[in-house]
Amino acid sequence: MYAFAIMSLLGLGALAVMRIFNRYVSLATELQALALVLLGIGGAWLINLSLFLAWGVPVRWAWVGTTLTGVIIAGTAYFWGVILDFFGGFARKAVDEAEKLEKSEGLRRVA
Repeated sequence: MYAFAIMSLLGLGALAVMRIFNRYVSLATELQALALVLLGIGGAWLINLSLFLAWGVPVRWAWVGTTLTGVIIAGTAYFWGVILDFFGGFARKAVDEAEKLEKSEGLRRVA
């Protein structure tokens, strides 16, 4: 259970780092996914984390377990991004940002 929590929080951290970086250097969507994979693998190697070792799943080489853990962290980060964007859409719908933009820009309804 702790391994799942570690994986989830590292994924959220990788997403946060990628979004902060993306705020200053705009990346295409494909490059964001690649950046998440690199962050996940780098983070797993940095802290020497292998979820396969924690779950008791044997792997032939230790580096494979660590690298695949990084890919799993990247997948978790991508999933976090989709979930957070989903709930962000609810927030925008509740506040009705389109109506605010129409009033601030002086736009009139055409239909």
